Amino acid sequence: MIVHGPDGVLLGRHRHRTWELAGGTAEPGETFAGAAVRELPEEADLVAQPDDGLVLGTLLDRVGDVVRLTVPVLITRWSGIPQQREGAIESWRFWPLTALPQPLFVPSAQCLTAWNPALPLDHPRAHFQPYASPGR
Repeated sequence: MIVHGPDGVLLGRHRHRTWELAGGTAEPGETFAGAAVRELPEEADLVAQPDDGLVLGTLLDRVGDVVRLTVPVLITRWSGIPQQREGAIESWRFWPLTALPQPLFVPSAQCLTAWNPALPLDHPRAHFQPYASPGR
């Protein structure tokens, strides 16, 4: 999920020392936006409404023999303050787009540049198939 607001974009510090977007897995029968809204409180203790998630498209890349499909969902309305939950993320913080931390988890960097191609992020390429305009 790309959680973006006045203070920037929400990134979590993973125990493996990369910074990454909140994420999760869709369940059978669940929309990608619905999965994002469900996962947000589980990941960062933030709450969004079902219509607050905008699916931007799909990213497809390959890591060795694994084909990876990532679906970035933009969330610009939520309530709460990001909190550490049980899991791999040690802390959450909003970062201005002009000062994103490094290293970024590759799928997070791919999602961010699919959303905002002007971001100066270096990462392996992924094929992006847009679904919606980020400007809503």
